[in-house]
Amino acid sequence: MKVQVADLKQKVLSGVTKLGYEGDDAQIIADTLLYAQLRGNNQGITKIATGGVPRAADVQELTTVKEDRCGALLSGGHSMVATHRAAEKAMDIARQHGVGIVGVNHTFSSSGAIGFFSRQMAKQGFLGFVYVGNGGFSFVAPAGSSEGKLGTNPLSYAFPYNGGEVVFDNATAAMAYFGIVEAKLKGEAIPEGIGFSSDGQPSTNASEVLDGAIATFAEHKGYGLSILVQLLGGPFTLAGTPGVNEDDGSGTFVMAIDPGLLAGKDEFMSRSTAMVDQLKQAKPLPGQVVTLPGERGDNLAKQAEESGEIEIADAIWNELLNFVDN
Repeated sequence: MKVQVADLKQKVLSGVTKLGYEGDDAQIIADTLLYAQLRGNNQGITKIATGGVPRAADVQELTTVKEDRCGALLSGGHSMVATHRAAEKAMDIARQHGVGIVGVNHTFSSSGAIGFFSRQMAKQGFLGFVYVGNGGFSFVAPAGSSEGKLGTNPLSYAFPYNGGEVVFDNATAAMAYFGIVEAKLKGEAIPEGIGFSSDGQPSTNASEVLDGAIATFAEHKGYGLSILVQLLGGPFTLAGTPGVNEDDGSGTFVMAIDPGLLAGKDEFMSRSTAMVDQLKQAKPLPGQVVTLPGERGDNLAKQAEESGEIEIADAIWNELLNFVDN
């Protein structure tokens, strides 16, 4: 169905507020969810009514554990809010030292579309990197297995060029968890060859897979990247790992690099722009369009903002309305 963007923004903030968030925290979470929804990303409004952004009764407030030269370690807070604060801290450090690395542990709830945070850094002229290790969420099977041992472990990078930002944001799982949740809400099957039921059998039934496990993308390639993300968003940040130290919660690794550190800002922008232009000039396959990472979603968001309306599946919109209005 067609939904007015203004109505969407109001309902999202109302839903986040109903969950118990207030002030800046509520706005950061709402903005992160809207960023995803406007881009057709499954990290959007589905999370509100399906338990993706709950407020824990015993939430640990975000605190700084240590800070030294190029790095800082934070602990606690809602993952989206904590990642936003970590990106701000990483940029502050990078302005002084050229590189800023910030880890966060003991976070709770979903991290959302983490491209929102890497873009946050790229918009201010930095190279931004965000890796999220799911500390107690054994849902993704190692290559060659059907047993969940890893989280969906998303990673994102973003960089500026003269024309905007290139933003890559991807789960290392073959399908994001909330993509499967959306498929269940819509009554749709998931693609073959990536999901397993609780008894380890291949399945395309979203409900069965939510009780079972999902593969990494591209088998060993995704598996290798998932381990890297878990390492940086787990042991390196003193956060949890599925089956190990789960009480330490999920962890986030954030890094901001000032391009002036090596190349000089002007020279970097010139060269990053030339690189992007070269990619865009690639001869497309028949019926295809060559786009940059994040460009398709940005185009969808621009269309929605300009037209004032967005297409949302009936089941997903009604789920949000039922939660907000009842």
